[in-house]
Amino acid sequence: MSGSAIKDLRFFFFGACRDDEMSESHPLNIMLTSMNSFGTKTTKIQLTSMSKDALNEMVSTELSLLPRITRPLANILHHKTKGSPLFVKQVMMELYKQRLLYPSLSRRRWVWETNKILDMKIPDNVATFITNTFDRLSFEVVSALVVLSCFGASADISLIEVLEREIEQPLIAPLDDAVAHSVLGKRNGKLYFMHDKLQEAAYNKMKPEERCLHHNR
Repeated sequence: MSGSAIKDLRFFFFGACRDDEMSESHPLNIMLTSMNSFGTKTTKIQLTSMSKDALNEMVSTELSLLPRITRPLANILHHKTKGSPLFVKQVMMELYKQRLLYPSLSRRRWVWETNKILDMKIPDNVATFITNTFDRLSFEVVSALVVLSCFGASADISLIEVLEREIEQPLIAPLDDAVAHSVLGKRNGKLYFMHDKLQEAAYNKMKPEERCLHHNR
């Protein structure tokens, strides 16, 4: 291939990371520095928390209500979650479970208990909130999530079925329960954690000395 042909080649690479978890010695930072030294152009797009307007648009879409109607609820959610999309989603699911956000047949739309939501105690960060959510799941469901977390973000259902028979531990039914609680998703023959923070929370349920045992299974 001629030099001019190589020069005309284009390569597009897209990745996502948490910049507050990357030190200067992190492999990705080193790679980006190396690319820049060769004249390769890179573009960093920093994603921040949602504004009140963006969060209100999200809530409006989720509840199929006009933005002017959802504004009070969105403002409360923004105050409690600081605009973190994952945090907002988790809190809204919790509101629904506690019947603080529910569909009204008489009004034919979603309604919410403003004062009770204002009084609702929510941890300062999503990791603690997710951990507290795990604590309300049954032991059987958490145990199955721990096993699944050893495979990373997702695993084939067929593999889990084989593993269930091999280790003689209920997995499929408890994991289906986790799907119902929106901890997992289920698509194209796979079970997957809805967010990497959920996978981390499940994995961290294991004591360090137990991790080798689970991985060796």
